[in-house]
Amino acid sequence: MPKTKEQFEQIRNERINQILQSALYHFVMKGYDAVNLDEVTKDANCSHGLLYHYFKGKDELYLATINNIVVPYMANMIKEIDFNQKSKFVLHDVLVAALKKIKSVDDKNSWIIYLYLNIHLQKNLFVKGNEKTQSFNELLSLIKRGQEEGDFNSHIPEELAISLLSTIKGLAYTRIHIGYKRFRCPNSDIIMRMLYK
Repeated sequence: MPKTKEQFEQIRNERINQILQSALYHFVMKGYDAVNLDEVTKDANCSHGLLYHYFKGKDELYLATINNIVVPYMANMIKEIDFNQKSKFVLHDVLVAALKKIKSVDDKNSWIIYLYLNIHLQKNLFVKGNEKTQSFNELLSLIKRGQEEGDFNSHIPEELAISLLSTIKGLAYTRIHIGYKRFRCPNSDIIMRMLYK
């Protein structure tokens, strides 16, 4: 019996998802520049022809991984956070959400957070919604607001933002490379102390 249009569409979506999941793993583990599409196709159990049928090359595959996996995941992670509350509460809630994902059993949570915090390293690629600088700019805005509200110290906001993002990225990196069982995650309050007066 011939396949229906819906069945073909489902097969297509499953193949694309397999390729994107393989790409996610390799972009996290090796970084964009070191990723070889041979490894992506091997892990996705597909041919080069099929990969190139869906993606023109590594740039397009990276962008699809960011736009189809990473950005929606991050939006979902923070969707319940009330960004109208005081900055110190917003940042604490974001940090708690990120740490919860990083210390979870599912490795992909750490992969996605780590890759999201590395988007800015890809200087020649455009990412939908300008995620290349969005996380930094939003964090910087929250820190400045927290300083105006009198809760955060008067250190240079850019340095505080870099320190906080580097801490989260470092925790995700550590969780990725030492695994769930050996990973010990600090309490969010310990990290927040770098911001308080």
